[in-house]
Amino acid sequence: MNPLACSPEYQRLREQYETLVADYTALVSQYQEMTDHEAPHLSALYMHYFGKLLYNQLRLGLSLATLRLRRSLLQAYINRDEAPDLVKIDKQMAQQRLEFHQLLERKLAQLKAAKEYWDRPRLSPEETKELKEIYKTLVKRLHPDLNPHYTEDDKRLFLITVKAYQIGDLPQLRTVLDLLNKEKHKEELPSDPEALSAEIEKLREKKSNLEIRMAKRSESFPFDQKELLSSPVKILEKQAELQAIIQELEASQKEMQKIITLMEEYKSHNL
Repeated sequence: MNPLACSPEYQRLREQYETLVADYTALVSQYQEMTDHEAPHLSALYMHYFGKLLYNQLRLGLSLATLRLRRSLLQAYINRDEAPDLVKIDKQMAQQRLEFHQLLERKLAQLKAAKEYWDRPRLSPEETKELKEIYKTLVKRLHPDLNPHYTEDDKRLFLITVKAYQIGDLPQLRTVLDLLNKEKHKEELPSDPEALSAEIEKLREKKSNLEIRMAKRSESFPFDQKELLSSPVKILEKQAELQAIIQELEASQKEMQKIITLMEEYKSHNL
């Protein structure tokens, strides 16, 4: 055994390293909890309260944008004192219609995902507690940033773990844990202080980077909606605000459609 590994300096560094590992491991678990549980929950909750209204707002907004483009194309014919070629205009608008349709499909997919989230079977409080405890254990064992011997099998199991946790599949998590318990890895630390110091600096940098990522993540959607989603009064206010926007869009759409109908009937003065 390297004599340096028995020195007081090495033991001090080892304790420092083990403390950093514990802190970083807890941080990784917290971040995974944010991304794999809290984010889907908040997103589903947001869509539960506002999803249909947001979909209608988007649908009407895109419809109005389509009408405005049609008006612009019609106006070009009128400016030339020509009867509009409606077939040609429809062809010119085809790409935009396709893009808008795709946007609506993505919004519908979000609504469907939120509904599936709320409709899935709920675990009991005891099962939920076990789910979280097993998940934290598996993250410590399988997360690539915490596993120096990361393999393709570990990657596969980690992806299975994340998916199972997201959908509350407790039996699947139990199965993964049983598999891992048959193969335990133990990390071998460098045997000299200099190398161990280098590992400590790497770990500090990783911890600092993760803290920055977590701070940025907490300021983005859906975490930036926490205050809104925790207040029934603010939820009602937001719903009323969206309803008002929808009514304005509906009125604008009707007015625009009237204008376009007249423009489509334009006849050249040279006839």
